[in-house]
Amino acid sequence: MRIIPFISAPLFLALSLSPIDAQAFNAQKTLKKQGCLKCHAISRKKDGPSIKEIAKKYRSEENGTAKLREHLTLSPDIEVDGKSEKHKKFKSKSDTDMDAVIEWILSK
Repeated sequence: MRIIPFISAPLFLALSLSPIDAQAFNAQKTLKKQGCLKCHAISRKKDGPSIKEIAKKYRSEENGTAKLREHLTLSPDIEVDGKSEKHKKFKSKSDTDMDAVIEWILSK
């Protein structure tokens, strides 16, 4: 029968995704759902710095992970187009979600 390849190929593909790929996918999905990707892109500047620029900044700072978490959760003042405004507060369902997003950002 020719139906076996149609069933086995997607199953093999799904099983071949590594946990790292799944974690990256979930982190990006969370960032999109939170609205972060409206102002930030992965590798280019939009209204806000790119994810890669953010990662570079916080990786080089002492306690960068804690500082990034604070920035995401405390809604600090930021400057957009010369105007000061509050950064949107990141609302995660759990600390695990927040940890995964921060880990993903810092991996860029």
